[in-house]
Amino acid sequence: MRLRYSRDRVLRMVKRIVSIVVAILIPLSAKMPIEAEETTDEQYTDVVVVLDCSKSMEDIDSEYYAFDFIKGLSAIVPRHYRIGMIAYNNEVCVRLPLGSSYGMIENALDDLEYMRYGNAGVALSEALELFGDGQSEKRILLISDGEIMMDSKDKTEESAASFVFAEERAKNQGIVIDVVALGPQIEEGYTVYPAAETTGGQLYSLPDEDTLKNFTEAYLFDENRLGTRHVGRSGGNGGVLSVKLPDCLMNKAKIILLGIQQNENLTIICEADKINVLKGRLYTVIELLEPHSEEVQIQMPSDAATDISAYLTAEYDFNIKSGYRYLQDSGSAEIWIEMLGQDGSNLLGGYLKDEKPTIYLDGVQTESQIADGKLYIEKEYDQDATAELRISFDGLFGNYYGFTTTEERITVPVVEELEEEPPEPDWLFWGIILFFLVALVFILCLSRRLNRKTHRKKIIEESGMLPKANPVHKNDFFGKVQVYVIRNRNDIDYPPGTINLFARCNREMITLEWILDACNLPLEAQGADKVIIKPGNDKSLVIKNNGKATALMGRELLEKNVSYRMYYNQKVTFIFDQEDTEIEVHYKDLKPNER
Repeated sequence: MRLRYSRDRVLRMVKRIVSIVVAILIPLSAKMPIEAEETTDEQYTDVVVVLDCSKSMEDIDSEYYAFDFIKGLSAIVPRHYRIGMIAYNNEVCVRLPLGSSYGMIENALDDLEYMRYGNAGVALSEALELFGDGQSEKRILLISDGEIMMDSKDKTEESAASFVFAEERAKNQGIVIDVVALGPQIEEGYTVYPAAETTGGQLYSLPDEDTLKNFTEAYLFDENRLGTRHVGRSGGNGGVLSVKLPDCLMNKAKIILLGIQQNENLTIICEADKINVLKGRLYTVIELLEPHSEEVQIQMPSDAATDISAYLTAEYDFNIKSGYRYLQDSGSAEIWIEMLGQDGSNLLGGYLKDEKPTIYLDGVQTESQIADGKLYIEKEYDQDATAELRISFDGLFGNYYGFTTTEERITVPVVEELEEEPPEPDWLFWGIILFFLVALVFILCLSRRLNRKTHRKKIIEESGMLPKANPVHKNDFFGKVQVYVIRNRNDIDYPPGTINLFARCNREMITLEWILDACNLPLEAQGADKVIIKPGNDKSLVIKNNGKATALMGRELLEKNVSYRMYYNQKVTFIFDQEDTEIEVHYKDLKPNER
């Protein structure tokens, strides 16, 4: 026999108490300093499941499908969901904190059964205590037959009052309460139904066990979605279900099978670093860690007819990189964004290549294009600025974990203003100027020729190096070279190498490849064999780059197939393999004890 009391009476009493407490706390809080605290909880969704374990629940859920639903919920949700649990009858009999694992929840439920009465007031109060102070989304999922009932009138009223007080606390703290009401609606006495309306939650009415069996699919996928897609259905006596993954760039994929099933003979055919299978009466969750094959075959023969729906979700870890180039003609910056996985893989080369994420530039959604594995956007800039970039995956398949915002400093280059078109030139005046310029060039050339022997040459003609131009003596090597490895592909720290050219290379042509081998430097320097070094006629080295390497003497770029002189205490920098390898060659004089 149910006790009949006025909920309005209890509600008025609780509101009176709350108003008194608030009146006391407001003056006190005005005197207390408030300190801002930076948190990272906003990336989480915290859900506390409150389960009614009173004996009356067994009348509606004799097969304990509510237990199976909670286990399946814990197995299915992505990792940014933190699940906690409160189970209660006369008192709280199970209390699991937020972030509890599937195994912890499964073990706790395996030891429970429906018994005794239902003290919903103390249970809801305990559930509120599980939440922290962060800015995460906070929800309570209350599963009950709806009745607040204890073994006496006083205890029932006390529990109902505590429940209403906890409702108000949840509302004030922005905690939403969803109520899953099992069985027929209770019209009299104290119930938990109003908690949904008070806090802005949903009231799910499940009148029998059949609706409870299908509740997982309706609750998780029809409304919350969780970044999933429906990938198939298996009926009859089972068979083979083929699931195609969108790519193999994900850290984890989950294939979720919902419905009454016989999965003792479940066989999974695919390649992955690890496969975990979590099974219940109404669910099977197949976790694929780092999958390598894009197609998964699931064999699930059954003796009885089945009706199983299959869903797929995935988790991607990523980092973003950005850059830009300024387009002088249009006065705009072409900004690009890369998405890289933990192993350096390009996520924009997989599923996101066709279903690209949304880009927000300075808070405004911006049209973007994908090319060369990057997202490109364009915006006009007439002065230096900082571009604030945010990437969004709303409406896309899967769940993405990483920093979604970055900044790019845009520098607008200075452009000299064009002069006005000059008037018609005075040809006589410019003819005289041209005559004097030609004469000046002639004098400079003559002076340079007369002083050629007193000045060092930097660029020389090859004909000057031919033997017939020097029929009597060949040039000798002098001094030494020191080789420093500035950067290499494998980031190996090589010691400097030194070669005495005077002692080893008299009257010979050598290559940069020979120098690297002599210094025992096993670098992948393609084109080093085409960098030729010869002795000059004034103790200099003549360097000619016939390969693909980039050569710099100081800040000057050495042209290909042109000979240059290098003198003592000068250096040449060679850059190979798309800037993966960089070395410096220093030319030094020998000390007396080194000759």
